[in-house]
Amino acid sequence: MRVASIIDISLVDVPKIPVTVLFTAGCNMDCSFCQNAEIIPRDTGEEIEIPDIVERLTGNLTDGYCITGGEPTIHRDLPDLLKALRHEDRSKHINLNTQGTRPEILEKSLPFLDSVWFDLKTTPHRYAEVCRVQLNPWPKVRTSIELIMDSEVKFWPRTTYVGGLTSYHEVLDIAEILVDLGYSGDYLIQNFKKSSGTRAHDVSTYYEPEISEIEQIVNSIPTGINLKLEWR
Repeated sequence: MRVASIIDISLVDVPKIPVTVLFTAGCNMDCSFCQNAEIIPRDTGEEIEIPDIVERLTGNLTDGYCITGGEPTIHRDLPDLLKALRHEDRSKHINLNTQGTRPEILEKSLPFLDSVWFDLKTTPHRYAEVCRVQLNPWPKVRTSIELIMDSEVKFWPRTTYVGGLTSYHEVLDIAEILVDLGYSGDYLIQNFKKSSGTRAHDVSTYYEPEISEIEQIVNSIPTGINLKLEWR
């Protein structure tokens, strides 16, 4: 597996659980607003054997792990890593961050997971445009959502609201889709911020949105969805 970096302890990646964070290298999308743009290329990071990754991750005094990226599911050995982490200590929480484009890898990973942060980028018809890919990945994204909801794993959907790219209509559409898929619970909306991790030329026309842009639709969100706004 190609590894970009490891954070020994994080208090913000999994709610109320201190975790060690693994950033896998490479992604099969090229979102212009990506906060980790430097690790999008698949040749970034370094190739590390699973036992060596496990040794590094399990050497910290945390209560679990967060596997993020990049996109972890582009790595076929992801299930092997998760299985090894679960074998090390069954009491520890294992969280995966994904955009859901590799349901075949996700399905093999689910038996070893406790929760999934699921990044819903946009409404179905805009996926190829927003994620800058040739083919619309929505059918695979939908399959991944269904796989998680059919499992015992906690499903945590979220969307990054990008000023100049995202509209509140899209948030409403995504909320409706979640309801149609049988989901009820929290749907997190987080604000886009320009940072050292974003590419200046890609985000030059975007702005950091005010929370008021999204607050106006809170009362229009379908029953069963609790819109959580996390403005940083």
